[in-house]
Amino acid sequence: MLKKPSIYHYNRPISLEEQKRVVINLYESGIAEEFIALQLDLEIPAVIGILKEYNIYKGNSK
Repeated sequence: MLKKPSIYHYNRPISLEEQKRVVINLYESGIAEEFIALQLDLEIPAVIGILKEYNIYKGNSK
């Protein structure tokens, strides 16, 4: 059986800067901080910290 070549590197750890960019992109797309944290295996305060670092955190709008 031939192995299909993969152009994606899913097992590659991402850098801190890449992780921050993903957090920002997801947040700006309307994804809640809780779901971003779940998807990236981060704590919610870490996600909020990244967003505050870039001055884009809007906080709870409830």
